[in-house]
Amino acid sequence: MSATASAERLRIGEQLLAPQQVAGTTITGCQIAAGAATQVCFGDGHGYGLSLSQTLWSFQSFSLLREASASAAAAEANLLAAQQALLLRVAQAYFGILAARDALATNQGARDAYREELNHARAREQTGVGPRSDSEQAQSYYDGTEQGVIDAQNALNDAELLMTEVTGSTAMKIAPLRETIPLESPDPASVEDWVNAALKDNPQVRAAQLQAAAADRDIDAKWGKAMPSIVLTGGRTRAWQDLTIGGNQADDQIGVSVTWPLFQGGAVASQVRQSRAIWRQALAQYAGAQRDTERVTRSSYRDVVTGVGRIAAARRSVDSAGVAMEADRRNLEFGTGGEFNLLSAQNLYYGAQRLYSQTRYDYLTALLTLKQQAGRLSEADLAAIDALLVEHAP
Repeated sequence: MSATASAERLRIGEQLLAPQQVAGTTITGCQIAAGAATQVCFGDGHGYGLSLSQTLWSFQSFSLLREASASAAAAEANLLAAQQALLLRVAQAYFGILAARDALATNQGARDAYREELNHARAREQTGVGPRSDSEQAQSYYDGTEQGVIDAQNALNDAELLMTEVTGSTAMKIAPLRETIPLESPDPASVEDWVNAALKDNPQVRAAQLQAAAADRDIDAKWGKAMPSIVLTGGRTRAWQDLTIGGNQADDQIGVSVTWPLFQGGAVASQVRQSRAIWRQALAQYAGAQRDTERVTRSSYRDVVTGVGRIAAARRSVDSAGVAMEADRRNLEFGTGGEFNLLSAQNLYYGAQRLYSQTRYDYLTALLTLKQQAGRLSEADLAAIDALLVEHAP
């Protein structure tokens, strides 16, 4: 619906049948010059108009509506995907800080242990109990820990900056993960069930599917430019004018019009080809999203299933390496073992500690990723992770 209003001053010329011989003015105010063949009239006019146009049928508009509905649904799916991705990013950033802290503590512990062993080796060398080679070996292991401590500190700083980037605020308190965490297998226990759920409910896959559907609707919309449309029109106009320019007028109208653009210079055909190319691109992106989702889902499922065994194996490795290290230390004290054996055992022990720490974070990350791929990740899952943290941590 539209409205118009006008106020104007008009000058209208009207051709005479024969040239006027004498100048004059008519009763209505029109002027005629001597020898002129045109009568000139002046007048004021005021008016308003109201018009209504309602499309009864348009294949293009109908197709555009369907395209817009698919695009809106795709936007909602993208929003859900972004929300779940944010939840996973927060958890990954938090685990990154914990892993960096554990690595720094382990590397510092290894450096302190090698320093202590270096001091013992030097003391044994000075008293003539131990050879110089023991001191040199201990010095070698000790020097090798400095770079690890520096790298671990840099990794911790980067992890804290990443958390600030994700959350927008500096993390003041980071609680560590408890020593014992529940290890659960995926439910359902079939990877195919998780893949099928991901292909159906993953918001990124859903968004790609809807984008392809919107691109398909756009092809119809482009074709609709060459199709007829039916429009209902109605209007009313009123005008108040001097008699010199026609007097008052009133006009009311209503009707139905059919418009059919028969030829537009090939523009429609060209736009249809472009839309088809975009649709094929959207289909390829949809297929790519499906393959990527299936790959990540299978990988995450495998990491969760094997993560239970990896954590148990890493725990046993730490315990065994600790026992072996203590045995080599006693052998060295009693003179039945060498310095190199103890240093190697210490190296294995601290390496096992780093691996054990990382496997727990990998397991929890894989569990959250699996739920995200299936479209099931929520704040409740982060709350469950939060319950596994040590309270009142420094």
